[in-house]
Amino acid sequence: MRKLISVLFVVLFVFALVVPASAQDMMEDKIVCDSTLITLLFVAEYEYGYEPMMDVSVFEKGQYAPLFDSMMSMMEEGDMMEEEMMDEGEGEMMEEDTMMDDMMMLSPGNVTDEPVECTELRASVESFLYDHYSMSVGMMEDDM
Repeated sequence: MRKLISVLFVVLFVFALVVPASAQDMMEDKIVCDSTLITLLFVAEYEYGYEPMMDVSVFEKGQYAPLFDSMMSMMEEGDMMEEEMMDEGEGEMMEEDTMMDDMMMLSPGNVTDEPVECTELRASVESFLYDHYSMSVGMMEDDM
């Protein structure tokens, strides 16, 4: 009986140490990218309705965290009209093949030794912004 109580005590003690440590690890496991990428992420989400396929809550927002928090509370209140902006341009994509023929592609601005998640997010945001502005330029040319 004494042995069973000792084993039970040890198991409970270990469990008591593991639970707070894993909760603490969850708080510290944020992916840290450079400030330019987080700024681009905020601009793409706030101004253009960018909705990334990945969970951006895992990224450290640093000094930009209050901006993201404010944006999220505004979205919850229904003050943002991103969906309307996205609906206006839907279906009016430019023909990129003809535009790309005469164009040199710039190398992506990857940061050396950054986490792969940051590289993937950067590529996703850049692609979204490029598509958005390409569509905007195409709509302006159609109006002329």
